[in-house]
This record gives sequence, structure tokens and C-alpha cells, in this order.
Amino acid sequence: MGVQMIKLVPQTLLARTALVLLFALVSSQLVSISLFRYYSREPRVQLAAIGFVSQLKTIRAALESIPPDRQRDFIIRLREERGMRVFRLREEEPMEIAPDIPALRAARERLREEFGQDAEIFTRLRPQRPDAPPLLITRVPVKDTSYYVVFPRNRVVGPDYTWAWLGWGVFGGVIALAGAVFIMGRVNRPLKALQEAADALGRGDSPPAVAEVGPSEVKSVAVAFNQMRHNLQRVDRERATFLAGVSHDLRTPLARLRLGIEMLPADPATRADVERDIADINSVVDQFMDFARDEGAEIPEISDINHALETIVERATRSGVEISLTTGESIAAPIRRQAFKRLVNNLIDNAVKHAHSPILVVVDPRGRDGFCLSVLDRGAGIPPKEVARLKQPFTRLDSSRTGASGAGLGLAIVERIAKIHGATFDLIPRAGGGTEARVLFPPSDTIDNASD
Repeated sequence: MGVQMIKLVPQTLLARTALVLLFALVSSQLVSISLFRYYSREPRVQLAAIGFVSQLKTIRAALESIPPDRQRDFIIRLREERGMRVFRLREEEPMEIAPDIPALRAARERLREEFGQDAEIFTRLRPQRPDAPPLLITRVPVKDTSYYVVFPRNRVVGPDYTWAWLGWGVFGGVIALAGAVFIMGRVNRPLKALQEAADALGRGDSPPAVAEVGPSEVKSVAVAFNQMRHNLQRVDRERATFLAGVSHDLRTPLARLRLGIEMLPADPATRADVERDIADINSVVDQFMDFARDEGAEIPEISDINHALETIVERATRSGVEISLTTGESIAAPIRRQAFKRLVNNLIDNAVKHAHSPILVVVDPRGRDGFCLSVLDRGAGIPPKEVARLKQPFTRLDSSRTGASGAGLGLAIVERIAKIHGATFDLIPRAGGGTEARVLFPPSDTIDNASD
């Protein structure tokens, strides 16, 4: 029950604000109506009923005291001055009991207190004036006869403010909604810009600073976000400068070391071992250089994905790696070509390091120009609980289990390049052993949005 009630609560700030304002407006209207009824309408209704019955008592007293030959003059004056007619009504003329509304109910109660429980207020339409309000009629006993007094409705029933209250309520609701839209517009615009900038920052892009406008609370959030964005950019620049500097500085001594190995009279086996170590160090340096690059600065271009993969796989096979490529329909999608190349190469290198077996690369179209890229191996596999950790920089599986070396940057580079393309990267266990490294690229409109 509680969960269902929570689901009924509006989720947007605009809807919640409008709901609060409408609730406050409706509550104040209900309180106002209650106070009006208790302190204004009820006293006026009672006073009108008392005054009405008092007039009837005056008429009865006058008819009882005035001689019969002068009663006609009194009735004429009463009609001219008070708008009330007094006459004997024929029994066959149809009359209906007046409706039971508050004003007539109070008048009927006072009437019965004065003239008996059979006293009643009737209503009669006026066929000659169909648009006019119906007349109200009551019987006044005078000695041994009875007179009927016809009086206008407004003598007892005051104006009806129902439609006025409803109109004011609707008008107030519209004003409250317009106020909510105006207020939330000033809040939502900077919040929307802040959300878009945060999403771009989360994808690895470098969004511009958000405008520090709006209410003080929103403005303070924008200031804090811009400061965080500046700090992150500074950290990224410092990290890239450090890694690039270290990598560059290692190139020269590595080249001299390789030259020295060629000149040493070592046996071929020892030389091969040292050259492998130098190649491993070069690989680490290459990863440092790749990790220091700003892939977001590269502009996406429409590319033939199948052709790009064929070129990458062909170059990889030249180094002795056994790779097979499976492609489907032709796919043309916007990608950052150099970043995409580094992504595929890192996936292949990771599979080779941990599998030492034939590698399978598969690309599968996924609607419009989206596609799924998979690199599959039959290695020892990756425990599911280690997947999230391995996507972080400088993390590796236990080398004693895999025999692989490196800086632990390959999958982190893949994860970052995937995010820049708006793609998702996952490591999935294969049936029969091994791992599927899967990168799911969404349609191009999503990729374009990720790069904006």
C-alpha cells in the first residue's frame, strides 16, 4: 500500500510544486468557505428568516385589526411598497413545495414556530414570464379564514455565490499553476543544464562551464560543479603530462638498451629473453601513451566498421596472432577512428595475454547503425566479481594465474573509449570456458549526443 502511494506522488519538481500550491489553494478555499458559511451566510439566512416571518406577523395583525372595507387599500399599499401580494388563492391552482435550500429551510422552520407545523412555503411558476424566477407563496391564517401571501424570492433567498466560488477556485488554480511553471522554469533550466553537463562529464567528455544563474541554492550547486569540473580537468592534464613524460623519457634508454643487446655476445636464448622483456616494457609504455591521450578531442567520422575491423585484424595476424573475424551486414557508423582502433587492439592484446589460443572477433548489426563488437577467447576466464575492478586503471588479475604482464591499463582504456562513444563494455563468461569482451555501440544519434 505504501509503495503504491509513493508511485502516485509526482516525480518532477514542477508537478510536485504545482500539487503543493493547488493543495494549499484548495485548503484555503475550503477554510474560507467554511468560515463564510458559519460567520456570514448562516447569520444572514437566520436574520432574513426572522425578518420574513416578522413581516408576515405584521400582515396578519393588520388584517385582523383593519376593518373589512379598508383591507383592500392596505393590500394595494402592501403590493406597491413591499412588492408583496395578499389574496385568497383558489384551491384548484397547482402549487409545488419550495425546494429545501438553506434559506428556505430556515424560513420554513421560523414559519412553523409561529403559524403551526402545517405551515409551508410553496412555489409557483409564472407562464407569462418564463424567464422570471418563480414566486414564493405561504398561507397566513387570519381569524376564521386564510390569506395567501405572494412574495418575491429575493425576500428570503439571497444571491447564490456557488458559481462565483467555483470560478474563483478555477482562476486561483490557473494562477497557482502558472506560478509553479514560472518558478520551476527558473529552477529547471539551470538544473537541466547542470544535468547535461554532469552526464557529459560522466561519459568522459569535457563540457563547458554551466551558467551560474538562478536561485541562490541552484547557483551554489552550479558554482560547486564548475569547481569540480575545473579540478577534474586539472587532474587529467597533470596525469596525462606525467604519463606522457614518463613514457617519453623511457623511450630513449629502451632504444639504447635494445642496441646494446644487439652488440653483446650473448647466446641467442638469453638475447631472446631480454628482447621479450624490452618488448613488455615497450608495451607498458605504449599503454601509458594511450591512456594519456584525450580521445574526446577526436572528431567522429562515418566509417565502414567491417572494413576497419578487417584492417585491424590483418595487422594483428602479421605478428603471429591467430585471429578469425566474423562480420555480417555492412555497417556505416560514426566513430573516432584512432580511438576505435586502440579499443580493438587492446581487446585483442588482452585476449592474447590471457588466452594464448585462437581469438574470435565478431561484429553484429543492432538496428539502424548500432552494432555489437565481441572479442572471444578460450582462456581461464574472469570471475564475475572481478569484472568491475578490472575496468579500473592499474588493476590486473593475479599474474600467477594468468602469466600475463602489463600495467593494467588495457581494459581501462577500452572502458573510457566505450563511454566516449556512448557504448557499454562488459566481460561475460563463455559457455565451455573463456571470456567474451562485448562492446555494444548504440545508434548514431546516441553516439552524437555523447560527443556533444
